[in-house]
Amino acid sequence: MKSKTVLGADGTTKMREITVGIHGKGGEVGIKAVQRLAGMVSSLKQCKTPQEVYDRYLQITGYCKCCIDCGFMDEKGADELMRLAAYLAGNEQARAEVE
Repeated sequence: MKSKTVLGADGTTKMREITVGIHGKGGEVGIKAVQRLAGMVSSLKQCKTPQEVYDRYLQITGYCKCCIDCGFMDEKGADELMRLAAYLAGNEQARAEVE
């Protein structure tokens, strides 16, 4: 996993980019499956309630397991992706509780 932070002129964080290396097989279908999984992780920020965040996180874990079983991604990439998903889900859970 690689992380890159872009700072503004005033020194504040403008953007944070996190890259997770995924290796696997499956051709076009595998690529689409992993892209779908990445989209699911990204969609955590659209959840409005803590329960929605939790439900989406469970969907992500199940879909990730399917991608591993089908060979679309390797265990190392899946572990990194799930660490990122857990971190983001925790942040979004806290945000949803405040709202």
